[in-house]
Amino acid sequence: MKIVIYGAGGLGREVLQLARQTLCRDGARVLGFVDDGVAPGTVLNDAEVLGGGDYIDSIREPFSLVFGLASPLAKKELYHRHKKNPLISFPNVIHRSASISEYAHLGEGVVVAASCLVSVDATLGTCVFLNSGAMIGHDAVVGDFTSIMPMSAISGNVAIGECCLIGVQSAIRQGLRVGRNCTVGMGSMVLRDVPDDSTVLGNPAKKVS
Repeated sequence: MKIVIYGAGGLGREVLQLARQTLCRDGARVLGFVDDGVAPGTVLNDAEVLGGGDYIDSIREPFSLVFGLASPLAKKELYHRHKKNPLISFPNVIHRSASISEYAHLGEGVVVAASCLVSVDATLGTCVFLNSGAMIGHDAVVGDFTSIMPMSAISGNVAIGECCLIGVQSAIRQGLRVGRNCTVGMGSMVLRDVPDDSTVLGNPAKKVS
């Protein structure tokens, strides 16, 4: 397996390390980064920036694309743009210290960092990202392209829509629904449902936009 990391920022470099600790130990090889904002040929953490996003279309052999991006909307756009390319696969990249229930359900392109927990019958959709220490309770559903930042706690039976961003050390009470395209601010305590296209912040979390 040959791997390209989309995004060479801080999160992309963290995902590079995660890929080296997981997929590369099983024989995969990282080709490098693609990033529109970094000059081709730049070397970051011993991996070269191959080019911008258009570089992907020049690759003429099978490879795996891993998103090193937090932005849910960017992940969604890029996934749908490249999904039709038969040479591209979207592997799951899961740190060996993460605890993933054998009864959990994972889509493709899921990235799970160190010390995360995904409980029984939880579902992680396509290209979901769990940063370090995130916890997903039993029967929770995390929608496609959602990113959950470090040390956040998603309680049992929570439903999070697609393209949400859950900030660092946030907590969501059991049984709640967070709609599509929502942002939960850092350190927020969500105690009631969050409607689609909302930003909530605080303890208790209140809608700010």
